[in-house]
Amino acid sequence: MPADDHQGRQDSDDTRRGTGDPYARVDYRRMIAWQQRIAREGPWLLELLADAPDRSLLDLGCGTGEHVAFFAEQGVRAVGLDSSASMIDAAGEHEAAGRGRFVLGDALQAAQVLGDEAPFGMALCLGNVLPHLTDDEQLEQWIAALHQVLLPGGLALVQLLNYGRLLEGGQRYLPLNFRPVPEDQPGSDRSEIVFLRLMRDEGDGRVLFFPTTLQLDPDADEPVRVVSTRRVPLRAWLEDDLRQRLEAAGFTVEFFGDMTRGPFEPSASQDLVFVARRD
Repeated sequence: MPADDHQGRQDSDDTRRGTGDPYARVDYRRMIAWQQRIAREGPWLLELLADAPDRSLLDLGCGTGEHVAFFAEQGVRAVGLDSSASMIDAAGEHEAAGRGRFVLGDALQAAQVLGDEAPFGMALCLGNVLPHLTDDEQLEQWIAALHQVLLPGGLALVQLLNYGRLLEGGQRYLPLNFRPVPEDQPGSDRSEIVFLRLMRDEGDGRVLFFPTTLQLDPDADEPVRVVSTRRVPLRAWLEDDLRQRLEAAGFTVEFFGDMTRGPFEPSASQDLVFVARRD
């Protein structure tokens, strides 16, 4: 369909769902090389699951559902929860194929939203979801909700960017991602989708994040076109912020620097990853 028709349809979808979905036009399924990512992370994920009190998993902020699908394919009862209607719509393809179940809802109300499906032996919160909680009260509510949805001895694996390193170094952007243009979108054979993620330090632990999708067509008269762009306020949670609150809520916690259990180095690690066990 023409680009303006595609945009009009998406705008109509956004209107029906409400305009509070900042990722309605960001295609995260195409943004990430999921096959390679799951192959890299899978061994540790399964090792953690083997140490959990039950073979059940909840993904808080599941996005398009690839991690839930991975666990479901291992015979795990796997459920994804996300507050973005567009993400749950995309994840529905996995549910239709029998690869997990997906629920639209707020992670701060996870126990109430999920009802009898909780509690779980393990939880995930990956891909920089946690910084969307922008104040201390929200973070504490999220930790309390996590405690509610885990069985005693249950594990939570959480990943976010290492904002200490980013802010200390004045970094303003994340690496670019390039993907082929989907077949149903206009463009030449050499067209690419470019995912651009800019950041601005607002001080006092506040960060503005600007996820932007571009289309690059070297054969077009205007070779670069903005497909979508958003302004998303984030909170740059640091190791000390998280450790103090998790331990106060009844978790033991261990920090890592990546999703393969590398050590956390505050000035060097790209990510801040932790495993929290409910006492």
